[in-house]
Amino acid sequence: MKTTSRRIILLIILTFIWCVLNERFSFSTVIGGLVVSLITFFLLRLIQPDQQKNFTYNISVIRLIIFVFVVFKEIYVSAYRAIKHILKNEINPQFVSTTTSIKRHWLQALIANAITLTPGTVTVHLKDGSYTILWLYPLTIRQKDIKKHLIQVFEDALIKEDRNA
Repeated sequence: MKTTSRRIILLIILTFIWCVLNERFSFSTVIGGLVVSLITFFLLRLIQPDQQKNFTYNISVIRLIIFVFVVFKEIYVSAYRAIKHILKNEINPQFVSTTTSIKRHWLQALIANAITLTPGTVTVHLKDGSYTILWLYPLTIRQKDIKKHLIQVFEDALIKEDRNA
């Protein structure tokens, strides 16, 4: 019963997101959103049939809001840094690697996407808690410092959620 109610809530959320992205809440848009959401559920079952019971995407609303604010702050801070390095002609793109202490895969993916959203960095690979990142203006090559500059702030926003799993 609890799983069914979670799926219904997720279906409603996905449909709402669909309507927002389409900029309409007409009957046809809502029905289209429901169909796309149901197809998404079906495809997830095909792709990950064994992970339906033991894999949850739970996150507290407060933690999610904190994470969103951290991402927005980092986007602006990184944009400022990127502009500064571009104007000073200090661009030297390099691939750097670092690891995360986050254990849940979906939180690792969330951090990878947040890194990609910040100007000057693109996550190109994530496997087993290890990130490969293309960094436009690397400030360091030490793994510990890379983690501090690129992912620590995102980890700090999500670490309590990872421990609750």
